[in-house]
Amino acid sequence: MTDATTAVTRPFSVLFVCTGNICRSALGAQLLKARLDAAGVTAGGHLIRVASAGTGMQAGLTMPPEVVEQSRRFGGDPSRHVARQLDRDIVADADLILTATREHRSDVARLLPRASRVTFTVPQFARLVAETEPAADLWEFVAEVAAERGLVPPPANADDDDIEDPYRRSAETYERVGTQIDALIEVIVTHLARSGDRR
Repeated sequence: MTDATTAVTRPFSVLFVCTGNICRSALGAQLLKARLDAAGVTAGGHLIRVASAGTGMQAGLTMPPEVVEQSRRFGGDPSRHVARQLDRDIVADADLILTATREHRSDVARLLPRASRVTFTVPQFARLVAETEPAADLWEFVAEVAAERGLVPPPANADDDDIEDPYRRSAETYERVGTQIDALIEVIVTHLARSGDRR
């Protein structure tokens, strides 16, 4: 994590987090990267770096074919994905952390408490960005989004700030989760683009 005075010395970094890093976080990262690249959005003159990790990654697991299908369906590139275990260094390197659930958000905070100020669930961040005015750059924008936490009413059902885990469930579940993530990423990209630079 960086502050606005040092931000321009390195790329803005977005980290997606779920459990195994083969479904939700992998898909979210791939779709965000594809959309940002297509829109030509940069930060401080750098390409935005998008990565993902899992809180309970198991060695040898790969993206299920259903998730690969969803990634390609929405324009992502799953071909180079390699799951990795979340650790403190990965958290410390991120300027924005998007998690699949509130539990994952808590896992991030336990690894590095100060990261909680830039950590949101994906649905939560999409909800908050819609209420946040554009900022001078993406680092400032994330700070402004964080400031909205106590001002924007939470969903009536707290579970709406989570994304369900489709792993080993029905094809319909994979499709439903893929569609949800795609819609959330579209909202996020639209608002990030207003505070980012353009190539």
